[in-house]
Amino acid sequence: MSSGKEIDRWDDANRPEWFKRIPIEEYEKLAGIGYTPKQIAMYYDVKFSEFMFYYSLIGSPLKYHYDRGQLMQQAKEGISMADAAATGENVTQAQRFDRFRKGLDVKNAVNKIFFDELDI
Repeated sequence: MSSGKEIDRWDDANRPEWFKRIPIEEYEKLAGIGYTPKQIAMYYDVKFSEFMFYYSLIGSPLKYHYDRGQLMQQAKEGISMADAAATGENVTQAQRFDRFRKGLDVKNAVNKIFFDELDI
């Protein structure tokens, strides 16, 4: 993993050999349906500690695509709920959509408070 020097950023030249075995679109879908990084590492038969090492690096495509997969799934669900709520025919869907938006507002507020100044 390391050649004696401190590693904190993703480097395509030194990416792990197993990275090429991971289809990014499938990886994003696994993240989107709720699998944890530990479960995904197991799915791709990668040692968890090594997976998390590369996942935690600044600029890691593993972290980026994991977050993107979750965002894409939430966005699909949100769009679907918004469409159903907009018609006014489905009161339950409108209530779900309202809770969904409030949940996103809370998550965004927390991220802004703790991570707003980080430009990584």
